[in-house]
Amino acid sequence: MQDAAHYILPLLFIAFFIYRRIKRTIGFQPLRRRRLIGRLSLFSVFGVVILALGFVHPIHFIGYGLGLAGGTLLGLTAIRHTRFEHRADGWYYRTHLWVEITVLVLFLGRIAYRYATIAVSSSPATTMNPTGFDQFSKDPVTAGVFFIIVSFYVIFFGYLLREEKKLDPPALHAATPTSPTGNATIVE
Repeated sequence: MQDAAHYILPLLFIAFFIYRRIKRTIGFQPLRRRRLIGRLSLFSVFGVVILALGFVHPIHFIGYGLGLAGGTLLGLTAIRHTRFEHRADGWYYRTHLWVEITVLVLFLGRIAYRYATIAVSSSPATTMNPTGFDQFSKDPVTAGVFFIIVSFYVIFFGYLLREEKKLDPPALHAATPTSPTGNATIVE
């Protein structure tokens, strides 16, 4: 039973993350500066910590570099397709659906792979801790996928913060069309 708790608790956390990620992927999301700054800071700190752990195995910097390049490409694609909408309670944004799905599938696929690897290995000496930071410094593929996610969100959240400063409801109301419902202003 104690062994099952090692798998159940992370799986419950992952299921909650999936639910929240899917909820944020579909439709317009509120543009909240403090939340974006918090997430940007969190992803930046995690990226620096994992990068520092990579000095133990410098060959893994290839995975890190590929992950950063892939995340940058996804981030730039999301930026190009982001739409803003002004509603009565503030600004909202919608990301590119397929980019978000790609990031989510990469994350979930890598976690599923890690858990399958751990479940297959029967020796306690070969079982790795699935929740520790050491997995990112020992496995370049996991670190590469992580850096795709980190670079995507750092670029995208940075863009949202920069654009949030530019959005001015009174000036944009006169210059932009309203949505089909007539109660929001859409900015692309």
